[in-house]
Order: sequence, then structure tokens, then C-alpha cells
Amino acid sequence: MDINPTMARMRAVTFDAYGTLFNIEGVHTKATELILQANSFPADPVAFHQEWDRFADKLILRGPFFKLWEVFDQALDMTFRQFGFHGRRVPGDLEIWLRMIENCPVYSAAPVVVEAVGRKFLTALISNTDNHELSVALLRHGLKFNAVVTSEDTRAYKPSPAIFQQAAYLLGCDPEEILHVGDSFFADVVGAKSFGATAVWLNRKKINLQSQPVQPDYTIECLEEVLDITGICIPGDNNDEKRTFHPEPSE
Repeated sequence: MDINPTMARMRAVTFDAYGTLFNIEGVHTKATELILQANSFPADPVAFHQEWDRFADKLILRGPFFKLWEVFDQALDMTFRQFGFHGRRVPGDLEIWLRMIENCPVYSAAPVVVEAVGRKFLTALISNTDNHELSVALLRHGLKFNAVVTSEDTRAYKPSPAIFQQAAYLLGCDPEEILHVGDSFFADVVGAKSFGATAVWLNRKKINLQSQPVQPDYTIECLEEVLDITGICIPGDNNDEKRTFHPEPSE
């Protein structure tokens, strides 16, 4: 396999956390279902969760900065009101969501990829999250990085360049020396590109966003493909023919 020439100038690889390394598929919908049950409020969990996310995104975008816990708490209040709930929420209902996030599993490839990449490059984790739940999850799964940067640390959420800048500062790298891997097109691809880093979009769901004005430098469908982009071979790994990455055409 040819070594990707783009990596010649790279010194660091940064990863998003949730949805990229940590598997949160279905976690938020299940947490929503349990929160509704705790409050004895009958509502469709999927629709409720979608509205909850919409309010959370609106609060994050319009500012001022609040920790993610506070954002989700405010957004949950707004969603209950939107759905016609006029009582008082059960104290501690949001803890249900927090415990599930703390205990979410990693994708099976995550420990192998992070360790392999870390032997060749500096690594960092960049996440739109609060420090507590992320530190619990990292400790549980033993994932290690040269730097961990959260929205709580920087008081900014991806795609803001500020959170990427903090990671670059801690790693001692310039933007063009960083390859960022993430599953969110808006937070990770747009954020990394606006900062000046190389963006790898982990598109597990094979979403077509070719019409977007900002495009990733690479699109992959599984985490292991990061090894192909970075030219890393794992001893005993015979999956080179199965893994392919898709560099985007240059404009």
C-alpha cells in the first residue's frame, strides 16, 4: 500500500470522542425514554429527543457559553414545556443521561487505532463535553492521549477554532501539522477545516453531503481506515485489502 503523501507534514492526529471513539448509538434516545418515565410523562421518545437536541444546539449556537450539563438541563426544560408538561421535573432526572454517557462503550477498533496512531504521532482528544463524564469514560476504557481538550476547558464548542487551537497549543503543533478525525460534519469537518487542519470525516452512516461548500480531505466509513491514511501497519493485520479510504479530490 502506498504511503499517503499528505501525512509527510503531519505531526499529530486528533480525535473526536463521542460518536467517533465512544459508541453512543441509541444512548440519547434511551436516556430520553427513561427520563420521560421518571417524570411519568407520556411522549414519543424519538420526537422528544429530536426537539431536545434542537433546543440544545440553539443554546450552544446563540451563547453565552454554558457547560454541556447546563445546556442539556435548560434544553430539557424547554422541551418539556414544548410538549405541554407543566409540572416540576423529578430532581436528578438528567443524571440518567449522565450515567449512560459515562458508561457508554468504545467502538471495538478504538483502543487499537488510538494506541497504534500514538506510537507514530502526537495525539489529542477534542470533545464537546464537560470534563467529568469524559474523564470517567477515559479511565474506564484506558484510552490515553498527549492532550485532552473539552468545551469546558476552552469555554467554546466545536466548530469554534478556539477548541482546536487549544489542542494545537498543548501539542506544540501548527494547524497544517494536524489531522483531525471525527464523525460530525459540522463540528469536526467544518471546525477542523476552518482552523486549518486536515479533516477526516468518519461517515459510518454513508451520508451524502457533496453539495456542502466545505468538504473533508478524507472520508472514511470505519475507524480502522485512519491507519491507512496515516500509513500505519499493525503486525499480523491482514486487512489492508478490506480497508480503503477515500481522499477527496482537490479543487
